Amino acid sequence: MIEFVRYTGYDFLVPNWLYLLLLLPIFFLLLLRKERSKKFGVTFTHISAVQHALSSVSVDWLRRIILSLKLCFVVFIVIALAHPFTWEKQKENEDINGVGIDMLFVLDVSESMQAMDLKPNRLSSAKDVIEQFVSKRKGDRIGLVSYAGEAYSLCPRTIDHSLLLSQLKRANGQDMLPGTAIGVGLGTAVAQLKGDTTESKAIILLTDGTNNRGTLNPVEAALLAKSESIRVYSIGVGTNGYAPMPDPSPFGLGYFNAPVEIDEEVLKEISAVTGGKYFRATDSQSLKKILFEIDKIEKKRIKNRPDIQAGIPLPHNLLVLILILGCLILFVDFYLFKSHE
Repeated sequence: MIEFVRYTGYDFLVPNWLYLLLLLPIFFLLLLRKERSKKFGVTFTHISAVQHALSSVSVDWLRRIILSLKLCFVVFIVIALAHPFTWEKQKENEDINGVGIDMLFVLDVSESMQAMDLKPNRLSSAKDVIEQFVSKRKGDRIGLVSYAGEAYSLCPRTIDHSLLLSQLKRANGQDMLPGTAIGVGLGTAVAQLKGDTTESKAIILLTDGTNNRGTLNPVEAALLAKSESIRVYSIGVGTNGYAPMPDPSPFGLGYFNAPVEIDEEVLKEISAVTGGKYFRATDSQSLKKILFEIDKIEKKRIKNRPDIQAGIPLPHNLLVLILILGCLILFVDFYLFKSHE
């Protein structure tokens, strides 16, 4: 289903109807059996020899085409029952009805994010994937918090995504205290979302380490998020074992292998407490897939709301196609073909 949505842009409001397509082979066999039990000809006035010549090729091919159209008709009916829609259209409804997602990225910019197990390094890879993610969310307010040994709000929630992306490019930990203050970073994001009346609020927390700075414990920050109905999706960034780290020296840039120390238990607890989910990204591609999955989860939450469902239209082109196919099949069955024993 995810691949279908990715390549066509359509999602389904009631996808369970699509299971009826599994019965399509049975329907095909029934139609085929019915067709073989009848004899058809084209109704016209001419000598019998010419009629025989026409029905032997043209009519046979026409019958096969009509059989295919009947199968297509059933497929389109099932798709219509599943209620297809596009998220681009839904975004227009959200702009009108004021329904969207408030989202904050909480990005670890500590020194260890320079590790090169993700290409070109963890921080650059995270920025690239976040940029791709943001570019696809036209109706949401998104903000950015960066943290190392302390945390800063680089961009408040905004629909001006060009501003957000410009701030994202500037995110680094060069002027921050060293360390990894996960709790402080998460708490800073919660403070931004606190008291907001938006029903759908989410934080995406990225880190490659353990909490070793700050006075706010990560789990305590998660409880604050829960009290504000904020879901936290936490992502552990980095391979297992060791990762190459840059090692500048007077003789040039060298490298050394540093151990990967991600406190997965704490990250899992943060997500579990808030109703989010924990992910582990061991390379750039998996990080991209994770954000795509989070995107689908959040969209599904909106899709399941009754007030949003009412505003999702069935594609006009699909209804027109169903109507045309139905009329064509009826015309051929009742006017062109003449059935007899």
